[in-house]
Amino acid sequence: MKKITSFILAAVLCLSFVGCSQAAAVAGTKSGGDVVSSPTPEESKSASAAAAVDNKDASADEKTQTAESEEAPEAQTVVTLSDKGIAVQGTGAAAEGSTVTVTAEGVYRITGSLSDGQIAVDAKDAKVVLILDGVDVTCSGSAALYVAEADKVTLFLAEGSENALTSEGEFTDPEGKIDAAVFAKDDLTVKGTGTLTVRCETGHGIVSKDDLKIKSGSVTVTAAKKGLSGNDSVEIEGGSITVDSGKDAIHAENADDASLGNVTISGGTLDLVSGSDGIDASGSVTVEGGTLAIRAADDAVRTDGTLSVSGGELTVIGCYEGLEASVIEISGGVVDITASDDGINATSGSSSSSGWGWGGEFAPQSGVAIRISGGTVTVNANGDGVDSNGDLYVTGGMLYISGPTNNGNGAIDYNGTGSVTGGTVIAAGAAGMAENFGSSSTQGVILYNLSSAQSGGTTVTLSDDSGKVLASYTPEKSYQSVVVSAPGMESGGTYTLTCGSVSETITLSSAVWSNGGQGGMMGGPGGMPGFPGGNQGDSGQTGGFGGPGGFPGGPNGDPSGSSNGDPSGGPNGESSGSPNGGFPGGQGGFHGGRR
Repeated sequence: MKKITSFILAAVLCLSFVGCSQAAAVAGTKSGGDVVSSPTPEESKSASAAAAVDNKDASADEKTQTAESEEAPEAQTVVTLSDKGIAVQGTGAAAEGSTVTVTAEGVYRITGSLSDGQIAVDAKDAKVVLILDGVDVTCSGSAALYVAEADKVTLFLAEGSENALTSEGEFTDPEGKIDAAVFAKDDLTVKGTGTLTVRCETGHGIVSKDDLKIKSGSVTVTAAKKGLSGNDSVEIEGGSITVDSGKDAIHAENADDASLGNVTISGGTLDLVSGSDGIDASGSVTVEGGTLAIRAADDAVRTDGTLSVSGGELTVIGCYEGLEASVIEISGGVVDITASDDGINATSGSSSSSGWGWGGEFAPQSGVAIRISGGTVTVNANGDGVDSNGDLYVTGGMLYISGPTNNGNGAIDYNGTGSVTGGTVIAAGAAGMAENFGSSSTQGVILYNLSSAQSGGTTVTLSDDSGKVLASYTPEKSYQSVVVSAPGMESGGTYTLTCGSVSETITLSSAVWSNGGQGGMMGGPGGMPGFPGGNQGDSGQTGGFGGPGGFPGGPNGDPSGSSNGDPSGGPNGESSGSPNGGFPGGQGGFHGGRR
């Protein structure tokens, strides 16, 4: 009687689901086709399953422990998918048309294929394990795998198995909520040793409205929109994961709870190709391990909160901006970034300043900072190499920057406090916006502006007075300014800086040293197109913002310039340039001379 009652109950429950076509689209499930159902031949397994329902807490713990292992747990029910009919051997699942629905806690082994069908789970507060063992399901207009209700669903990829879940066409859910090939309203975990390929023609790949976890297995996702998405979190602990998505490859967002919407990567191998951000989170992004390769049309990794890297390997092959967050902390691991704009950018997303004024700059954003205390960070950026709209602190690790070749950006840029107290820094780039660390630095640091640019592939080396090399780096692009700091540098010490064919012996009169010569901050000897006259600049020696020739006109400046000023200029005034050019003009200027 118990079996008959269970069967009838399961059949009634599955009637509440409708599919990807006809009226079925309302519930997001699939209908159509014949059904073959039979009870399990092993009575003891049925009895165990029934006892598990009666003693849910104890069995849930046991099943969870089993699911955590790499060996597939023993299934109480076997489901065989076929367009000719779905066969269910066991309890807790029933089929209607081309949809099979799991309605009770337990372990289910699923095999076979459906050309237009669905696997559904509707089991309130239940822990469900679905062993995918050679599954190939395509669904038109809805999710190939849909979790309407459960406590947690685990997709276990059976050893040696190849599995595919595909959604085709536009989604037909009238509420517009089901929009992924794999869509779960509750926690979803993927693990095992098999493979899973997920494709979505018009929507997302895998979505969990709670926590999405990938522990192991080989997972490939191709989606028109987001690849992997979790409302509360996305956690990657292991496995091999490949995502090719039209929007964010990995996305976590919770609009109701600021403590959620987090992405954590502690293991695995990830290859992400994204039409938007590689990784995007409303909460935090944490990289503790694993190997990541990212190609992104926008930011490689972006979060509204804190982005921390303490281990693993993060390689950004191409992007607009590399890492972007309000707080960026790198304490370990290997980070290698190639960016068309800024390599690392700390910003709150808004500025409290009214913008640039004559000699002014954006005010520091409160709570915004970049902190590098360990690891190895290499940046190749066409914009700013490392840019903080707040503070920049380097206390350890290694930071190497091949920065911009244009004078509108700098290898290092910060609006608040810039301090180096440990670690190794070599930042090479253009001289126009070159910036040194500030007076709070306790480790020696040199900003050296060269009279002419050195070509890419030219090594920068710093040695002490005994000839010991303290730091060395070969920038990929040409540079005319370098910032160098390394352990062992201190006030009063004498060091030799070599940049290709240029070699200079420098004695640090203080921990922070700058030559301020050919280029200072925002310019070299030279100036912007002439402004009236060409008056003596504001503090500085030669260099800085002004001087004869330079940025953008003059013998040492932009090739579009005349010899000493704006190409359209005459002897005096605006649009004419004084004989020495200058904005505000003359020798010297803004932030020139020794610092």
